[in-house]
Amino acid sequence: MAQIVEPLRWRFQQNTQEFGISSQPRVDSYENEACCTKVIFMHRPTHEPRRDKAGEYPFSWHLQGRRRLWEIRFQLRFKRLPDRPLFIGIELDHYVPVSGMLRQAQKVLISACRGIVGDCYHSSGDDPGRVDGEAEPPTFVMPLWAFDQFEVSYAGREPALDSDMEGRGMRRAEGVKEYIAAMKATLSNLAEDKVYTFCFWGISQFLDCMQWEVCGGILPGVRLDFNKLCGAPPIYFSLYELDLDQEQSQSHWRSSGADKRHLVSRKRYFLKAAVWSELRPPPRNGAAIEALQESPQSSAADEAALLEAIQAKTAEMPDLLDLLGDETTGDEPVAAAEQPIFEDLLGLSLDPALQQPGTTAATKPGPPKVETTDLLGLDF
Repeated sequence: MAQIVEPLRWRFQQNTQEFGISSQPRVDSYENEACCTKVIFMHRPTHEPRRDKAGEYPFSWHLQGRRRLWEIRFQLRFKRLPDRPLFIGIELDHYVPVSGMLRQAQKVLISACRGIVGDCYHSSGDDPGRVDGEAEPPTFVMPLWAFDQFEVSYAGREPALDSDMEGRGMRRAEGVKEYIAAMKATLSNLAEDKVYTFCFWGISQFLDCMQWEVCGGILPGVRLDFNKLCGAPPIYFSLYELDLDQEQSQSHWRSSGADKRHLVSRKRYFLKAAVWSELRPPPRNGAAIEALQESPQSSAADEAALLEAIQAKTAEMPDLLDLLGDETTGDEPVAAAEQPIFEDLLGLSLDPALQQPGTTAATKPGPPKVETTDLLGLDF
């Protein structure tokens, strides 16, 4: 295989070294005062369809023929055991305003996601100009049982992150209730002499990190620039415990009058990594930050039609993280089927493969197809 350097990049907190995917896969290590971490990020070359189809990329032995676009694996060995609730997910470092039709669409989508995923925490963040004191950043996080696979090993016996992990540990798709119970038992008995391996890919089919786009979209064929949602790269993949008092911790997932915001001052990070694509790079060397891309003005009728479509689609959304049933894994082989072509109501970029009449898209017979997911509540 020729030398390859993929555009996907990441950088750990308080570290200037940038990591990425190359022809020779490498497990990257990071250490802070809380834990020692090893990470590997697998991603299909979605920016180069020929290589993707031919399997000419690192990890093709694992990703080719699957629905997932990427998989992230990491291992933790704790130096300080957490004693507060742990959360894993995505956050931004700045507030992105959302208003009008987008706000209404956000409410619909977040309501649907909470009904599907179950436990999760979402916040659009606080506008720094309208809040006294510390502002909360935009956040979407989940409990650790949202991972697709995990294994607990004694130090020195942990699996290699770049190896075939089929049959290792437990997978959520093999039994959701049992999986959640096992994860909760693990989290209540963490130890410093053990290594915890986690794998995540459940929502990867909707997030093309290489091209920095939401794919699948609100309607079939729509692809949306991440920067419309996050303002400018990077985004942050984080694992942290939240330092709330005991009463607030116990009621965190329930509605209450307590201040449950995920403020940075309340977080104790075990892992935080900035993630971006060189196809849509963050500003460097004083370069101006790229503003939110302006979409063509849409009419009130277009906005109403789009919101109606979102409501109809979210009513059909399957169990995105497979937390409600055991029937699907979200990773079955893809079969071709006809899909209708929809008008681009807001001037969003349509997938070129779906712009010509008669073009087909990959779908799977069975449970309804997910058309959209809103990771940060800043969606569409």
